[in-house]
Amino acid sequence: MKRSLLLAAGLLAVSIVGGILAPPSYSRDALNEMRQMLEPLHSIGPIGLFLFIFLNNSIKAFLAIIFGMFLGLPPLIFTIFNGLTIGAVVAAMKPVVGWAVLTAALAPHGVLEIPLLVLSTALGLMVGLETWKRLAGRESRVKAELRRGIKLYFKWILPGLLVAAAIEAFVTPQVVKLVGG
Repeated sequence: MKRSLLLAAGLLAVSIVGGILAPPSYSRDALNEMRQMLEPLHSIGPIGLFLFIFLNNSIKAFLAIIFGMFLGLPPLIFTIFNGLTIGAVVAAMKPVVGWAVLTAALAPHGVLEIPLLVLSTALGLMVGLETWKRLAGRESRVKAELRRGIKLYFKWILPGLLVAAAIEAFVTPQVVKLVGG
């Protein structure tokens, strides 16, 4: 598990840096896509936003574990995509709002959400490793890893994502306002 956690965290970090260092056109495109996706959420209010964030993150985290059965590739793609997106949005927004507002917009909920999503990826990677073992004809514990992943999901990840979504919907906007965003 330790190696999978390190791989997931390292991959996320490298992907974030990749998103930050990507050409400005990539950052602009990522930011525009995110704005288009989030535009309809302005009208749903904070409770609707909370529910959307919670459902979005909890479904993705669950699928990262379950889809680990496909040789661990979906959790890797999930992590790379999220890292590149975070990095690209940071690169596009930093010149506009500065580090203080960016930190205020990401840190309050990100301190919970990011480690929980990394844990989901790591659990999916563990399932994927066991799938590889089975395909290679070696002793495999795919079902056991899947059960462990689902158990950890319901015990820690899902409740943590609930708290992170509440922070993102209700606390983060207030923190951003306090720092001048």
